[in-house]
Amino acid sequence: MGTEAGVVIGWRRQYGDVLRDRVLGGDVRGVFDLGIRWLGTALGRTRPLVGPALGTLLVTYRCDLRCRVCRLPQRAAARRLAGDRELDERALRGVLTDMRAIGTAGVGVSGGEPMLRPDVEALLAHGTRLGMHMHLNSDGFRVADAATDLVRTGMRSANVSLDGATAAAHDAARRRTGAFETALEALAALRRARGARRTPRVTAVTVLTAANVAHVEAVADVAREAGADRLGILPVHDFGQGETPPDAASLAAGMDALHRLHASGFLDNSLAYVDLVPRALSGGESPLRCYAPQASVVVDCYGDVYPCFPLMERGEPVGRIPLIRSWRSPAYEAARRRLASCRACLWNCHAELNLVLPQPRRLSGRVG
Repeated sequence: MGTEAGVVIGWRRQYGDVLRDRVLGGDVRGVFDLGIRWLGTALGRTRPLVGPALGTLLVTYRCDLRCRVCRLPQRAAARRLAGDRELDERALRGVLTDMRAIGTAGVGVSGGEPMLRPDVEALLAHGTRLGMHMHLNSDGFRVADAATDLVRTGMRSANVSLDGATAAAHDAARRRTGAFETALEALAALRRARGARRTPRVTAVTVLTAANVAHVEAVADVAREAGADRLGILPVHDFGQGETPPDAASLAAGMDALHRLHASGFLDNSLAYVDLVPRALSGGESPLRCYAPQASVVVDCYGDVYPCFPLMERGEPVGRIPLIRSWRSPAYEAARRRLASCRACLWNCHAELNLVLPQPRRLSGRVG
């Protein structure tokens, strides 16, 4: 999809879901709000004109898995040794209330593994009552048993991690026997609990690596059979774990498969993002202007505030709660200025949003 500056070059299917739901629901004000939000984000610089489109609430760094590509459980252990304690439910409700107050459109409840917290359903329901699009990211832990309660929270979508088409492949990536069956049961249970309703939409998300990129179509087949509405992808980013790029043959096979999955309508990601996968897997810089410092906010379970997910991975906060004060603080504005030229990552949630916002003319034609 080609572009001139200021024209959409990528359109993630879940964005279309949001727009379609508002149109079909007769939510004229909601459709108008989307347009104002796009314009305000596009024009904002160090002082945003609108609230963030994307909020992430990391309710815990603890996890039932020890995935090769993630070090968050180790961070949880280090924080406990340092005497730090996770925010309680009341404090996390306060974060969600502040997210709504600064104009956040949607919030992903994530971790670690968020289902390790007994209050996760209450937090999802609180965000829904505040009028935000609530979303859950999980590896599947406890989801099957809690599926009915999760659907009752009013959450609009859920992601379940699925990195392989077989138990051997997925369990090796997630470093736990039985993780594959847990993920499939979670997908199936959410789909059953949803019944005839359109929401929550259920997506299987695959972290693409050298080990699985050539097999992504098989992963999609398994996800579809389990009950997923779509497959989403996130190319692995090297946060110090020493990633090896895929060989040329594996990458070519994976790219062909991703284009077929997009053409079939089962892939959530935009075609423009798919074309950036080789760059991401090789560790290359993003060609996109990044709007994450204006368009997103991340708050973790200890009250640290980050402008994007990768900075959370690196443990580089720009402030502390209360969020309503931090969002417009001098420290946050300084971070936005500093990050204005950042091209360090192609993290899916940030890059996909960048692709629907104005980009330099040099990106005309295929972005990959």
